[in-house]
Formats: sequence, structure tokens, C-alpha cells
Amino acid sequence: MNIKHFWILLMLILVTIGILVVFSLNGEAQDYTQWSLPDGVKARLGKGSLIGLSNIAYSANGKRLAVGSSIGAWIYNVQSGKEFILLTEHMRGVQSVSFSPDGRTLAGSMGTAIYLWNVDTSTLKHSITEHTDTVISVAFSPDGKTLASASYDGTIRTWDVGTGAFKQIFLGWGSKFRSVSFSPDGRTLAGSMGTAIYLWDVDTGKRERSFVDVDRVYSLSFSPDGRTLASGGRGSSILIWDVETGTLKRTIDGHKHPIIMSVSFSPDGETLASGGWDETIRLWNVETGTLKRTIDGHKYTIMSVSFNPDGETLASVSYDGTVRIWDSNTGIPKHIITGYMDNISSVSFSPDGGTLASASFQNGRASDDIIHLWDVGTGILKHTLTGHASDIKSVSFSPDGRTLVSGSWDSTIRLWNVETGTLKHTIGGYTEGVNSVSFSPDGRTLASGSNDIAVRLWNVETGTLKHTLIGHTDGVNSVSFSPDGKMLASGGWDKTIRLWDIETARLKHTISEDNRVWSLSFSSDGRTLANGSYDGPIRLWDVDTGTLKHTMRIAGGANGVSFSPDGKAVASGGWGKTIRLWDVETGALKRTITGYAVEVGSVSFSPSGKTLASGNFNGTILLWDIASAAPEPSKTQDVNGDGLVNIQDLVRVASFIGQDVSVDGDPADVNGDGMINIQDLVQVASAIGN
Repeated sequence: MNIKHFWILLMLILVTIGILVVFSLNGEAQDYTQWSLPDGVKARLGKGSLIGLSNIAYSANGKRLAVGSSIGAWIYNVQSGKEFILLTEHMRGVQSVSFSPDGRTLAGSMGTAIYLWNVDTSTLKHSITEHTDTVISVAFSPDGKTLASASYDGTIRTWDVGTGAFKQIFLGWGSKFRSVSFSPDGRTLAGSMGTAIYLWDVDTGKRERSFVDVDRVYSLSFSPDGRTLASGGRGSSILIWDVETGTLKRTIDGHKHPIIMSVSFSPDGETLASGGWDETIRLWNVETGTLKRTIDGHKYTIMSVSFNPDGETLASVSYDGTVRIWDSNTGIPKHIITGYMDNISSVSFSPDGGTLASASFQNGRASDDIIHLWDVGTGILKHTLTGHASDIKSVSFSPDGRTLVSGSWDSTIRLWNVETGTLKHTIGGYTEGVNSVSFSPDGRTLASGSNDIAVRLWNVETGTLKHTLIGHTDGVNSVSFSPDGKMLASGGWDKTIRLWDIETARLKHTISEDNRVWSLSFSSDGRTLANGSYDGPIRLWDVDTGTLKHTMRIAGGANGVSFSPDGKAVASGGWGKTIRLWDVETGALKRTITGYAVEVGSVSFSPSGKTLASGNFNGTILLWDIASAAPEPSKTQDVNGDGLVNIQDLVRVASFIGQDVSVDGDPADVNGDGMINIQDLVQVASAIGN
């Protein structure tokens, strides 16, 4: 090899190393839609919901940031702000997080469980389930050998990190602990319960002192020297306590809303950060109690704040769905981490299948009433559409794919430019919320259903009202055009489905249901209509005659139904935490998808029929590979369809014994003889555990 070739080879090696370093700094940011997917899922859009209070933590070296979410704990590279790994246990949420001092273990809690993960291998080390109520806060001791957990069961417990074994229990006078923290020397454990803060000697378990008659405390933070304890909670004041004497040293006021969710000392102990319901982060001089800086940017309540151990950055989590990393010296954001959502109420594919629209809501929290437009192929978020002031209940694409319509409980309909993500115009005039919107096949007419019991037809070009269809006696939850555009179906809380002639704007048929109608979908040939009920079965109707074709019974009702493009299958999803595929010709269950135990708000087939999107109530959208998914073996004894034969199935059968279901059928009729009887009970009992 000559010298020229040597230098060329050396340069190629250096470039390759540089590329690898860049990728290591950024984690696998572009691949996170593929991480920890259930079987049969092609991609996950969204990172879940931000939940809990103590849901953010830096590693001791300040290079990683952990954030708790409804699907697990996300760990980010602090320098780049990119996703590093997702730690999860069967997609269970994590609402409090804490790094071990060496950064190699992450503790997280959800419900009554505590999880300990090996961060380097992304594997679960221990699962602790001895608490009897929600675990709200976890904290490592400074030596990393002990983990403390605070629970609503009225206890703080400590655990051996190496073995996961129980060590000690600490009690207070009240019902719910809300926070826990070790002193920097590890000798003292602090916990808050009700209107009191307790300090215990870790070695003896003896309570050393109590701070009483304080407002409910949500957050505690020791100063680095361990001499001072800060608390924040109900009441706009931050309280600064002398740990040695138990006396109140200082009261800091300044937040505009009387709830402070989180406090955190800087590493040098000179600054205290606080965040709460007034949507601001405030930095205080600890010695004087004076305000050093107010950091604005979040658009809703701040759940948690935490200083980086290097003191240069500050991280915050907010109910606005963002995690922000700030320059603590200037208050300027270095990274804004997005992708978190709340309940997904509606999903819709564009006509070419390349874009998916999703609507999220959080029960009246305006900051979460957002529409996202996703690139289906890459999982990249294309646009975020904001402007609605209340729950968004429905989204739908125009036939040409250029316009998206949304209906909201803010009593408006909005039309958006899909390419630019900008608002085209708003249709108002409602006195109550809009539950459903749908374009006609020619794209000229827009139908809407509202809580004011009316169905309305709008001119898309002008936004003017064409017709008001009156007939329902309660709120209208769903509207759907037939494929030829000649008919509109509407269903609602009055337990009826109404079929309207579009040309004459008159009622053609009224179909009486036994349950409140939640969702509607026409087959591709327009001859069959599927409806999902809020609290009952799925039914298929003959559109021409209005007669019932099939009844498909499920537990918990169906929030969404969607026909496959070929008209051979119907997908359903709802409160039962499963997605089901039904054979349209026979009404038989083809497949139950149980790999993701979460309530489903909406389902939608892609135009190709190969992908099914489910919008879930944990802030994620899953894209299921329908074409390659093999049917699951039938479990007739699994009466409630949760994927297991258990005591719940036995109870379901027992509660219906003696009923004749020969006409409509029922999953509790396990042997299919048309009667729910002792034979069905025996079959379920013999299969329990399968």
C-alpha cells in the first residue's frame, strides 16, 4: 500500500468513526417508533402520555434524562435531546422515576408496582409488588444500595436494590404519602403526608421530627449540604425548613396560582427551582428568598422540575405534552422534546394512505386538544394543528386528501390545509359540542353531528349551512356517508340509527337499537352498515331494508368500528382493551388482538387494507400489520375476550344462567346451544388459566 492509499484509508476510517459517534450521541432517535412493539404492530406513533408528579430524573453524570410516561420510561441523551432507550414492562406506564447514583439502574413505579431496570442492557432486574395502593414517588439512597418508595397505602418502604427484598417500613399519621427523599448523607429519610412532613433516621427507623400544619405537600428537596429542606404543594408559598431544628426558616411567595407541583435545589445549593399550575418555572435565591428569574414557555401545568447535576441545565415536564431542557443561566430552551399525547379520540387515513391524522384530548384540558398529522411510512410528525379550545372528537380527510376537518366540544368545526398545516376556515354557530364530522364522497358537502341533537349538512367551499336534519332526541355521536354519497347515517344517545336521503334531506329509515350508538361505518359497496355501541354489541344492518344481519357481542362496548376496503371484515375497538376483526358474511370473530391492554378510542383501516390504525387512550397510535398477522386460535371459553380464561369469564356466565340467547347469541353461550346454562359454566371452569 502506497502512502496516498494509506491516507485515503485513514480518512475513511475517521469519517466512519465520526458517523458512529454522532449516532451514539443521538441514540436511535429515528427508530423509536419501532421500540418495544407488541406482536403484529408495524410502528407506534406517539410516546404515550406524560403522567405522575416525580416523573423526571437526571443521571448522576448529567448525560441522561429519564421521563415517565403511560407506556414506560423514556431515556434521552441530554446533549442532543434525542431518544436513547425506552424501558417498559409490557407497555405499563411509569409515573415516578429515579436514577441510581452510578446511573446504571433506573427505578420506576406504576400503580402498586415498582420496577428496577438495568439501563445498560434495558432489562428488568426486579419487579416489586408489595404496596397495596399507588406508589407515587421513588428515591435512591446516596450509596445506591437502598430504594425508598412512597405510597397512597400510607407507608414508605425501603428495598434492597441488589435483591429487591423488603428492608423497612415507615409510617405517618394520615392516609397517603405523596413524596419521599433521602438526605445527601443518606442518614435521613423525608416523606410528606397530608399536612405534615416527617423525618426518620434511616438506620433505626425512628421518627426524628415532624413539620405539621402545612398545606398538602407534593414535592420535597434537600439542599446539597442536607441542612435545609424545601417543600412545595397546595398554597402558593414554598417553605424552607431547617432540618436540624425543624423550624421554618423562610417562606417564598411569587407563583400566581396556589399549587406548586415541584421544587429542586441547584447542585451548589444557592438556587431553588419551582414549577406549578401558573405554567412558569421560577428560580429563587435560597439565602434571600428573592426571585432570580421566571422561565416562560410551557402552556399548561408544570408537573416536575429537576436540576442537572452540573447545574448548567434544568429539565421540566408539563401537561402541555412537552419535556424541556433549559439553560439554567439564561432561561433559554436548549431542547423541546415533543411526541407525547393524551387520549386518542379519532384516527383517519388520508385517501392515499400516506398520512394519518389523530386527535387527542384530556377531558377539557385545552392544551391537549391537538391534531397531529403523521407520515405513515416514516412515523415522523409532519404537522401539529392547534386552535380548538376543548375536546376534539372527530377528524376526517376530504376525498382529495388536501383538507382535514375536525369537530370539537368547543362548538366549532375547523378545516385545515393538510400540506401546510394551517387553518383554512372555522364553522361556528353551535350551542353545544360537535361529536362527528364526515366528508361526502365528492368532497362538496360536510356532515356533522352534535350534542344539540341536530345533524347538519354544510357547503365545504363556502362554509354555509345547506340543511339541518332533525329527528334525533338526544346527542348525535356519529355520522357517515354511504360510498355513493346518496345517503347519510347518523347515530346517537337516543339509541337510534337514522338513514337520511341527501338529495331530499329527508329521513328514509329509523333503526332502533338497544344501546347508545357510538360509531358507524358503511361497507365499500354501501349495502351494509356497522354500528358500535357505547355499552353494547356491534351490529351489522342491511341498508336497503333496515333489517339486522348480525350481532357481535363484546364486553365493554365499541368506541370505533371500521370496514376493511374489500368489505369482508369489520374492525372494532373499545373499553374492553382489545381489537377484534369480524367476518362480515357470517358475523363470526376472525381474530382478537390482545397484545396491548389499553382502551381503544378509534380504529381505521388504511386504503390498502393491509394496516389497521388504533388510537388508544394511553396517548399512542399503533399501526397493526393485518395482512401478515395470523389468526389466533379461538378460545370459546374466553367469554369477555381479554385473551385469558379466568374468573371474570366464570362470573359472566354465572350472571346470565337461564337466559335464552338463541336469536342474538352471546359469548356466554360457550357450547352454542342457544341457552346459557350449567354446561357453559363447566366448560369455562375446566379451561381457567388457558
